Amino acid sequence: MAEVYRALDLQTQAFVALKILRHTHVTDGISLARFAREADVQARLRHRNVAALLATGVTTDRQEPFLAVELLRGKSLRSALKSEGRVSARRAASYAWQALQGLHAVHQAGVLHRDLKPANIMLEPSPGPIDRVVLIDFGFATFEGSAKLTMQGTVVGSLTYIAPERLRGEDTDTRADLYAMGVILYELITGRPVFAASDDFGLIDLHVHAEPPSLLESDPSLPRELDNVIQIALAKYPGERFADAAQMAIELELAARALPP
Repeated sequence: MAEVYRALDLQTQAFVALKILRHTHVTDGISLARFAREADVQARLRHRNVAALLATGVTTDRQEPFLAVELLRGKSLRSALKSEGRVSARRAASYAWQALQGLHAVHQAGVLHRDLKPANIMLEPSPGPIDRVVLIDFGFATFEGSAKLTMQGTVVGSLTYIAPERLRGEDTDTRADLYAMGVILYELITGRPVFAASDDFGLIDLHVHAEPPSLLESDPSLPRELDNVIQIALAKYPGERFADAAQMAIELELAARALPP
């Protein structure tokens, strides 16, 4: 739907990420509304674990809407998994804990991300021992209770990380994002997604009906407390999950104390 460029802000002399709606979508009302919503969403968010919106506008020559966003120079969690296969449980817990801090701020602003996945979580180099984690890409984000921009019967986002209630066509809230975080945390530690199937229909069926595998099946030496955090996040119904991202972060921090240094 858009193209992203590394661009120079001539006023600040700083490089930014410039996201421009493709010209072919400028006349499409849904694309324009989704792009405007993305700008509105990011304008509300100010947190070190969320990519910062710097400016919005329209190009002078072709009247294409654009967003100027903080330029991140690190790599995504997807790239880290591709190069390393998996990461240590302690690193995974740290990454997930930071992501949950950003997600809590997102939810406090009344926003649902709806497309959390390793490709949309960046690792930004920092002076400390652990990279700064940054949530990006709010193209599918929406406000709680806002009008839907998605056609009835369709689901936005990546099926590997989508909560069962979304696949059942039910109303969703912030706890759908917590399900995605559970899938991501499991994948970081084991190197594979919670569910995999040969086609989309099989994957949907697994998300809706199958019990998620235990983390201990992959590595029995891992603490049961960490597995419990993932299992709660992956509950089939929102009411059985953590109440919010802050609670999940607290429980994850407690579970991580049982990990070896």
